[in-house]
Amino acid sequence: MIRLEQGAGRAIVEFLTERGLTQPVRIELQSSGCCDSILGLRVDAIREADLIQEAEGLTFVMNQETSRLVGEVTITHMDDGVRKGFVITSSNPVSEWAGFGVCHIMT
Repeated sequence: MIRLEQGAGRAIVEFLTERGLTQPVRIELQSSGCCDSILGLRVDAIREADLIQEAEGLTFVMNQETSRLVGEVTITHMDDGVRKGFVITSSNPVSEWAGFGVCHIMT
């Protein structure tokens, strides 16, 4: 369901720790502000029928419909001086722009 690239898990842990957050991180479809949906991250509670995965001491959740739609999700942490945040890609991209933008974890 979820694969973390090197450094992504550590960056998520740092984000949550700095804010005193302990809830799981949800991978969800969000509006891009344009026509297409994008994958995003949100701190959220576990809901009934969620798929749950533990990785690098973190709990990730995703609803079953999103999981069926997007397939395996890869989270990469980006910090190149210009862009800082997370790049989320999937084995079944949800838009032609998948992987180009950087997202931040919503709380």
